[in-house]
Amino acid sequence: SPNELYRDHVEGENCCGSSEFIKLYAYTLMDHPVTVHWDLDVAVFQPMDDLFDSIIYPQDSPEGIAARARLQVQHPERTLPRQIDAFITRDITSSQPWELHQGVQGGFLVAKPSMENFEKYLEFIREGNYVRGRGNDRGWYGLGYGGFQGAMAYQGVVAYFYDQIAVNTAVELNVCVWNQVVADVIWRGPRKMEHVNQCREHPREGETFEQNTPENNRCQDCRTFPVDETKSAHYTACKKPWECLVPHPRHAPDKSQQTRLNNLTNITTCGLLTRKWFDLRLDFEEKLHKASGVVPATRDGNFKPESFGGYCKGRGAYIAMNVPPENFDISKMYGM
Repeated sequence: SPNELYRDHVEGENCCGSSEFIKLYAYTLMDHPVTVHWDLDVAVFQPMDDLFDSIIYPQDSPEGIAARARLQVQHPERTLPRQIDAFITRDITSSQPWELHQGVQGGFLVAKPSMENFEKYLEFIREGNYVRGRGNDRGWYGLGYGGFQGAMAYQGVVAYFYDQIAVNTAVELNVCVWNQVVADVIWRGPRKMEHVNQCREHPREGETFEQNTPENNRCQDCRTFPVDETKSAHYTACKKPWECLVPHPRHAPDKSQQTRLNNLTNITTCGLLTRKWFDLRLDFEEKLHKASGVVPATRDGNFKPESFGGYCKGRGAYIAMNVPPENFDISKMYGM
């Protein structure tokens, strides 16, 4: 049966198989007007109020109108839904130009809690109607949600849900501004070289592949996007800050893949975003010291201090922070 085939293979899906579905329980937090899911390897640099207000307030209310006007979306050519129930970002760097659908980036979801939506997820996941392979006739219900990273698990499931079930209720945010991963969104080959230098995201409705280029403003190069305009970062291509690593291109055993790996990310942008993470850590430690007396860790690491802020003594040699006692109320630090 389809369900048995799916169950036999889902645990091998990158990154975490079915265990990643624990993220869907965010929808069950019914005591809250909005729920936010982040992976742990993120940093938030600017307030998220416009996202919250766009979900909470009616579109024609003063608050709703103001919040929607400030949204930075991936597809400004699309009309916003009357009722916004969620914000997502897409995993464009894992996509291919000829694919109709992209998975979501699994480290970010802002959504209105809904037991009804939670049950709808469970229903089609349990049915397991998934066609193995990659292509526009593969994946969930044979509709093209297959083969990309996480397609059998969270990244494919959420994309299918908002594209095919809860249609026109989610908004795709600009991937350079929100959940910025600093990864290449341009097709580099080596397969289907006729698409080289086109955007990885499928062309807009009614447009050709030839029109679908960064020069034609059909995709932004997030690798060189201004750091001060980034509202949240997700440290994937850039490496985790606490790993104390610089994201140099990997050596490809298959030489045809080397161009793609050389272009995957941008070391300068990664360094600047990593420094912002460490600036947040320093601010946290200083507030913690005032509120609890816990002494900040030393900052005498001399491994690329312009990026790591003195918290790395070498590759992989992270200086951890001193933590407060278990019963410490962290809200005291922020006057809550």
